[in-house]
Amino acid sequence: MENKAEQNIVENNIKVTGDKVEVQYTSGGLGCMLTGAGIMTLASALILFIIVPDTSFIRAFTGVIIGSVGLLFFGPILFKILSVAFSGKSVFTVEGGFLKGRSKRVKISEIKDIKWAGGGIKYLLVRTKHNKTIKLSTYNLVPEDKVHQVIDTYVIPNSTPELKEYWAKRYGGKGYTA
Repeated sequence: MENKAEQNIVENNIKVTGDKVEVQYTSGGLGCMLTGAGIMTLASALILFIIVPDTSFIRAFTGVIIGSVGLLFFGPILFKILSVAFSGKSVFTVEGGFLKGRSKRVKISEIKDIKWAGGGIKYLLVRTKHNKTIKLSTYNLVPEDKVHQVIDTYVIPNSTPELKEYWAKRYGGKGYTA
């Protein structure tokens, strides 16, 4: 029989393998984001390049504004979601005392504060003892409660008293105190 430490634990959006914990998106969440961003980008492009050239000045002016704003907002979101889709299912990882994003990592013992930020696409804003800020984006592909579960279970117990206090005040935590 296998050793329990070697077994993989896979829960919706959370994969635990040995000492590595991965927060992953689901295919359904990715499909919804790609579909929504793709339709809106396509609609903006259609307005801008198909409808605008064949209309009156006022309608063309309105179409240029709507199409441009749509392309400038939804186009980058579509490309970000596509880049996530091609780089693997993990949004961020907790491993070996580090909290790792797709391209950045920070030592858990150096984290001063973690909070949600962002408007359209939410991300974790991590502030270190050295006042560096690191953004770990979830691209709205992982529910906040799953992210909170991973942080509560795997980050907070190994963190600084300051982070425990901020986390408990902000999100309730599991009763951690400084």
